[in-house]
Amino acid sequence: MASRSSTGVIVALVVFVVLSVALLAVSIILYADKSTAEQQASEAKAELDKFITSEERGRSETQAMIGEAAGTSLFDHMTKKSQDVNEFVAGDRAANLAGLRSTLNVEEGQTVRETMRKLAQDRDARKQEADSLKTKANDLQKSLDALEERLAASEKAREEAVAKVTASIASYEQAAEGYRGEFDGAKAALDQARADLQAQFTSESEALQTEIDTLRNERVVLDGRIAALQKKVEATSTKAGNPAALVDSRVVDFDPKTGTIFIDIGSNKRVVPGMTFEVFDDAAGIAAAANSDGAIRGKASVQVIKVGDTTSTCRVIRGTGSRPIVKDDVLANAVFNPDYKFKFLVHGKFDVNSDGKSTTNEADFIKSRILEWGGEVVEGDALSGDLDFLVLGVQPPFPAPLPSDATEAQTLAFTEQRAARELYDSLFRTAADAEIPVLNWSRFETLTGTVNR
Repeated sequence: MASRSSTGVIVALVVFVVLSVALLAVSIILYADKSTAEQQASEAKAELDKFITSEERGRSETQAMIGEAAGTSLFDHMTKKSQDVNEFVAGDRAANLAGLRSTLNVEEGQTVRETMRKLAQDRDARKQEADSLKTKANDLQKSLDALEERLAASEKAREEAVAKVTASIASYEQAAEGYRGEFDGAKAALDQARADLQAQFTSESEALQTEIDTLRNERVVLDGRIAALQKKVEATSTKAGNPAALVDSRVVDFDPKTGTIFIDIGSNKRVVPGMTFEVFDDAAGIAAAANSDGAIRGKASVQVIKVGDTTSTCRVIRGTGSRPIVKDDVLANAVFNPDYKFKFLVHGKFDVNSDGKSTTNEADFIKSRILEWGGEVVEGDALSGDLDFLVLGVQPPFPAPLPSDATEAQTLAFTEQRAARELYDSLFRTAADAEIPVLNWSRFETLTGTVNR
């Protein structure tokens, strides 16, 4: 009895052990499957959270969109909805936010609503402006209509008046046509006669005016010379007929070795260093040079280098070996006079440096020499009665005839050139008539001992 019960216990124990082992094996297997399932579930949840979280899935708007999806996935539904919006806004289903801003001209930081609001405001302002302009246009149209009505009425009245006048003068038209031809012929003949008389009158007027001007200038010169004659009689009692022919000094000694000469005037007669003189054998040589065109020169030209009280020392700046300077030779400078201050009128352009170009600057050089050597320069272009010398530059040429289509500038240049020539010739004639010595540059150079600079 005891054996049988211990055997049962052993059997039961063995069965329990076997069942426990089997249960442990099943538990291990089930636990392993559970861990794998939990890991897969966690991965699936993480993957799902990338698209939508559990909190987002519980929102009402999410449930509403799921209901709108109607059998399709929420992602596909949202993608199509976004593409529909892009196509509606920009006409491009693939457009992004930057493309939408560029298409709608929406700046960064602004919303479409704000942009649309501004556009609406601009549109309203333009509409108000357009309405205002439309109102003004309507007012102007009304004014235009009124003016057109008045114009039509005026035109009608004019036509009626013209019709009346035409009817009243119809009988005179034929006679007027005949008279018109006669009138045109008479008018043409009259115009031609008037033009001829005008040309003749202009020509005669110019000739008479020229003669009047010449006589007036001559009278002024002669009256002035007569008035100044008594004043100058004492000062000119020792002068020759031509002031340029005066003897201004004499040679008192000459050193041929050094080329130095000594003359009999100094600071007591207003001699200044740098002054030049022309040396002649005698007074007749000076007169011959004064009456020539400048071709006759003295035997030498000298320049003052030292001035004493009553004598001066000179050096030879031009000379001829065949005609040496000797004692008692005479010196002349047309500008200089020991006892009198000559008056000079310098007119025109000069070629002092022999470069073939005449300029007013070279006329200024002559004026400066006259002033340096004790002479007086008279300003202006009028010959006064007490004038001693007229120094004339190069004679201006006559201007070429004007073409028929001459411009204003050509006409002005022609007039100025002709006036310059006429003034030059008038001064020369008046001086010759009044017996005023006329010096050109060559004669001035000869009679002052000047050597080309």
